[in-house]
Amino acid sequence: MDPEALILNTPTQDILSMKLTTHYFKEASPEHTERTLDYVEEFLSEHPEIEHVLVASTQGDTGLAASRKFSNHKCVVVSHQTGFVMDNENEMQESIRKEIEKNGASVLTCTHAFAGVDRGIRKQFGTWTTAEFFAVVYRTFGQGTKVCAEIALMAADAGLVPVDADVVTIAGTGRGADTAWVVQPANTNKFPELRMRGCIVKPLDF
Repeated sequence: MDPEALILNTPTQDILSMKLTTHYFKEASPEHTERTLDYVEEFLSEHPEIEHVLVASTQGDTGLAASRKFSNHKCVVVSHQTGFVMDNENEMQESIRKEIEKNGASVLTCTHAFAGVDRGIRKQFGTWTTAEFFAVVYRTFGQGTKVCAEIALMAADAGLVPVDADVVTIAGTGRGADTAWVVQPANTNKFPELRMRGCIVKPLDF
């Protein structure tokens, strides 16, 4: 048994034509990044029909690792939006962005689907609006799950993933990666059509 992850002793789930075993880390941690990518690689080897891999990456380290590991897939690294921390600045260094692209992956930088204007309204006026409530609900499954849903919406709006096929999304709790889901993306203007099909790995405690 994997000493760093817990596999619940439940029957393997059938998700359409896929068989999926969900792995659970004991707690959220960026130290799970390599293991998370390994679980995704194992899943993709069993499901070659899935072409796209999305990975959230703030400073670029996780995205760079994913771009190397999934070079035989259509890999999209989703960064923070510019100005997330400081005006006119993006946390991903240009040198890392170029290296990710050199590995054949795309880098997407755009407005966060569950933030954007809604977050600006909250910060300015102290009033919560709809999109940020969705973020709160998704976080009940963990920060990584919320981000997995969010980057699927963002990549769909950018035209980097289809909305009629499953993709794998990877995210973490703060830095690194500890969560991965099989998702059918949707455009933000059709948000209710987003489908969180099945979880590959996530932390139990977060």
